[in-house]
Amino acid sequence: MSFDADFDPLVLYKAWNELDNGACAQLRRVTEPGELKDIPAFYYLVRDFGWHAPKNQLPLLRMVFCLSAGKEVIEHTEPDEKNPKGISLGKALADSERISERRLYQMLRADWPNDMVQLRRLLIHAEPKLYWPTLAKQLIWWNQHARRQILEDFILSLPQKKKA
Repeated sequence: MSFDADFDPLVLYKAWNELDNGACAQLRRVTEPGELKDIPAFYYLVRDFGWHAPKNQLPLLRMVFCLSAGKEVIEHTEPDEKNPKGISLGKALADSERISERRLYQMLRADWPNDMVQLRRLLIHAEPKLYWPTLAKQLIWWNQHARRQILEDFILSLPQKKKA
């Protein structure tokens, strides 16, 4: 499952942020990714991003479900000298200091759609500042490796404990 080379996740992020409050509220009320398919605002959002291609539907569903956590939840940050590849979700969750390893394990071990439900809960709780294209890429290729990468980035971003 992959998008064409011209897919720009930042355009989807911008389109999400330009939705009116009513549409955002409708999308925010869903509790599972599949429920998005019952909301017209979802189709207005994804129609220009290749929804008609079956290979794009599940990745778009995952991305919009995460974005539907709320406009104030995911804050996109650009790469800088300290983080030339941008801030990953794992690092952003660690930086928030609001997420425990146990909560990450729940997401890591969950099956569809509960893995997305757990991920969205993590996003709501942490309100991460991250590089959206990195998360979007993980959601396009969502599998056990992508979930482990979140855990790895999280653990490696935690401050080292001082040895006694």
